[in-house]
Amino acid sequence: MNSIEQKIDAIFSRWQQGTCPGGQVMVRKAGRLLYQKNFGYANIEHAVPVKNETVFHVASVSKQVTVMCVLLLQEDGKLHIDDDVRAYIQDYIHFDEPVSIRQMMNNVSGIRDQWELLGLSGVRIDDTITQRDALSIIRKQRQLNFEPQSQFLYSNSNFTLLAEIVERLSGKTLNEFASERIFNPLGMERSFFKDHYWKLIPDKASSYYDNGTGQYVYNVLNYGTYGATSLHTTATDFLKWMDNFKNPTICTEETVKIMGESPALSDNTKSSYAGGLFAGDHKGHAYLEHGGADAAYRSAVVRFIDDDIDIVILSNTQIIPLKGAAFAVADIVLGHEERSTKVEQPKEYREEFNHEGVEGYYFCTSAIFLAFDIRIKDGLPHLKTSYGYEPLTHVSGNHFRIEYLNLDLYLGVNSVLKSADTFIPLKKVKPFAPAERSNYMGTYESSELDTCYDVIEKDGALYMSHSRHGEQVLYQIDDNKCVTNAPFTFVVEFIRQGDHITGFTFTGNRVRNVMLEKVMNK
Repeated sequence: MNSIEQKIDAIFSRWQQGTCPGGQVMVRKAGRLLYQKNFGYANIEHAVPVKNETVFHVASVSKQVTVMCVLLLQEDGKLHIDDDVRAYIQDYIHFDEPVSIRQMMNNVSGIRDQWELLGLSGVRIDDTITQRDALSIIRKQRQLNFEPQSQFLYSNSNFTLLAEIVERLSGKTLNEFASERIFNPLGMERSFFKDHYWKLIPDKASSYYDNGTGQYVYNVLNYGTYGATSLHTTATDFLKWMDNFKNPTICTEETVKIMGESPALSDNTKSSYAGGLFAGDHKGHAYLEHGGADAAYRSAVVRFIDDDIDIVILSNTQIIPLKGAAFAVADIVLGHEERSTKVEQPKEYREEFNHEGVEGYYFCTSAIFLAFDIRIKDGLPHLKTSYGYEPLTHVSGNHFRIEYLNLDLYLGVNSVLKSADTFIPLKKVKPFAPAERSNYMGTYESSELDTCYDVIEKDGALYMSHSRHGEQVLYQIDDNKCVTNAPFTFVVEFIRQGDHITGFTFTGNRVRNVMLEKVMNK
């Protein structure tokens, strides 16, 4: 066994521990396969191991294929990517600002994200979500997150709309068009878009979530929506797709160039997102990459352009953060792994762990909306998830890890979150209990969400209540501003006119300022 193989094996050691889910890993340089291995089980219940033929749901890795479909239609003369989308899907666009197809491809359109919108509307992520569901919530939007081209903000809605354009102009389903123009010509025999949630898929890997104790639960995924997601493929097939970036056969070189071009924003800064791909530089090596995450499925694909290195990692569990794994593999192949440096915890955050006073709700004070509901069990912190309270991994002292999120928490007098190489203060917040609670209580409605929320009082504090999501505590972060899980982490800002609360807005990571008006007092 050579040293490269041993080092890459070590990155995926958690997939080699007993009966567990796992994945496929393939690494290629200059056309030569350096590494190919399958780990774990595609189906734990029936002890079916992951094989070369195992098919994975690759989530947002789908976006680059959808973009290629759009660009092939441009080659056919059926559209131009700088056209206003109203020329093709006017019935889904009800905001005032013009948005181009290119802006949607580049995630600079300002269109709100369908998953956060669907969540706010009452859809649960394990529901049977169809393409019509996604398009319906997009159609209801009357506002953008921001002026097009002014910012980059990831939005799945962009690619659902692109899929609709492909279908209208081609007269075929997205899967039919992609099969005819991409999968079949490239010999991707086990690749397709799953466009109905009830579709049977031979050799499919099931999705398993680790609850933090090494016990796995089945993580349901019933998607029938596509374009932003739902590509199913194998690592072997996907390397054939990546061949086309080096030697285009299904498209022109100009089309490949467009896919790799990240745009300048209106303030002349450069965005990091190109045509369904992130463009960046890793230790002096230019790359294109994308990851995916739906249910417990995870995927990461990276192409180092000048080095001619391709890395494909597909998995049916969340226990290994795959983007970090992909770049760790790259460091090994590039010979950089010995040069990597570990960022030390700042001295002011180092302390012995004392569980007293640690329990509570923490809000990340950066622009990223993250919240952590921590409870102490058996003297150690546990994080609340949809599966209950899961133990954090104890590293040392007051240092704990959330493995599947690749995040570090330092819990104590000065609690902080470490994400990548950045330390972000965590603010411990309390339930919102204003003196005039009755002024906030009532029913709030939104035509953009086609749903209503109740603000109610419970145990002296205010809660957000929804028929599908139940009751969630409102935690105060500022005057008339709270954070809650409904079902994702959202900031709720109440609107006051004179002495009265007349509404509130929801703002999340990918949705901003969704208005709900108060229609009834409690």
